[in-house]
Amino acid sequence: MKTIARFFARREMNLNTVMARKQLANTMPGETGALAALRLTGTSL
Repeated sequence: MKTIARFFARREMNLNTVMARKQLANTMPGETGALAALRLTGTSL
């Protein structure tokens, strides 16, 4: 239950983080998807 709550938790985003993710999505779309998958699975590089 805790993992589901963490998955749907609303967090305030730092403006720098938002801009960095937007830039990454524009330059390397596949990289953004890979990072999101790693974040959701709890795996790190």
